[in-house]
Amino acid sequence: MKKMFRTLAALTLAASLAGCGGGGGGGQAAAGSSAAQGQENARESAGDQADAQKSAGDQADSADQSNAGDQAGEVTLTIASAMVTEKPEGDLEQELADKYMELHPNVKIEFISMPAAEVSKRIVTMATGDNLPDMFFVPNDFMPQLYDLDIVADLEGLLGEEWLSGYNPNLLKDAKINGRMMSIPWYASPYAVIYRTDWFEELGLEIPETWDEFLEVSKALTRDTDGDGQVDKWAFSMVGSRNNSGEQRFVLFSKSFGADEIYEKEGKWATDIGTEQFKAGLKYFTDLYTEHGVVPPGPTEVDYSASMELFTSEQTGMILSGPHSLGFITTTNPGLEGKLGSFVIPKGEAHVSISGIGGYAISESCENKDVAADYMKFITSKENAIYFGQKTGRMPTRTEASDDPYFSSVLFKGFLGALDYAVDPETFAQYPALLDTIGEAYSNVLSGVATFDEAYGTLVEKSAALIEAEN
Repeated sequence: MKKMFRTLAALTLAASLAGCGGGGGGGQAAAGSSAAQGQENARESAGDQADAQKSAGDQADSADQSNAGDQAGEVTLTIASAMVTEKPEGDLEQELADKYMELHPNVKIEFISMPAAEVSKRIVTMATGDNLPDMFFVPNDFMPQLYDLDIVADLEGLLGEEWLSGYNPNLLKDAKINGRMMSIPWYASPYAVIYRTDWFEELGLEIPETWDEFLEVSKALTRDTDGDGQVDKWAFSMVGSRNNSGEQRFVLFSKSFGADEIYEKEGKWATDIGTEQFKAGLKYFTDLYTEHGVVPPGPTEVDYSASMELFTSEQTGMILSGPHSLGFITTTNPGLEGKLGSFVIPKGEAHVSISGIGGYAISESCENKDVAADYMKFITSKENAIYFGQKTGRMPTRTEASDDPYFSSVLFKGFLGALDYAVDPETFAQYPALLDTIGEAYSNVLSGVATFDEAYGTLVEKSAALIEAEN
């Protein structure tokens, strides 16, 4: 069997889903934006911002930090950041760094801009040249390869058991490969269904727990509102495009029906694509359009951006995305302020989501590891994490912050619940190719190029051949 870590640099895993869905974000009741859209939507008063910024500087005591920054002498930390040029994340990250340097005048923090899509290539190159930054952003899909490179410091030892115990255990698990911690989780962008609370209230609809209930809700939401005999409101912004964004969203459907598209069994790769569970998930997904008409016409042409346009233009009432999308929605259509909520992805057999964690690794070559760890404790401490989350929509990874009432509101309720159902990222070397075969199947059904049985049969054959070639 060709082992899972040989060609993982090519993978586009769950983090790619978040990339397709926008890299930034924002809260609805506070400022926010989608970094992919590069927009900022500040909604707090200047007084509130001043209070929040002051609180960011008061965290050394509340976070029980070690004062390592004060004890190390003159220190320069170089940090390769994927967000430093984005809005508002970059400004907020710089603000937190400035506050840390204010608390620790002997520490100088220098950021290096490194887009998430370039991290794996650039870090490998820098490692080869023995020129690694002290810290660097770690996309989920880079972690298996990073494990093989063996360039990450002992993060658990640096943070200590007491600090580690404060993380959401599911998120901490997602930060590890083979039991070894590859990054210190800073934020999470789990996937859930964003919905129009006002539409639900108007029609007397309850939050769906199962896909059967989701279908009934969808039928009620799909309607003619102007009386001209033509449907003008649809239930769901389906991303039906044959690309990573659409395919990664689809597999959340199939996983919820109890089918894992790829996994290891007795030392070999296996799949549930040929099972009745996967078939049922694919049928349900495509039937939303072909049988029930609860998604707008032309779903194969709808990528992430188009699905957001349908939602922000108020043609659809539900969309599958992460909290990083909230700010873009209300920035694009301010009239939706106060009209949004979220719920956990419905289940066939089980609820599922992705964690969408983002965080930093500390290089083994870093000469000031304790200071780097202290800085990470600072930016993930309670008040700083709440502040960052309110501004960006990216949720805290530590329970003392995620338990804040702000994140239990109707707006974040589904995202918070989704953290309990995050699935492990896939590590199959040919995962992008496998996803493409899946995308081909649903695309052919949605477009009418093939019948469901024809498309499904082809998918079973192609996926089996692809997996066999890797075993």
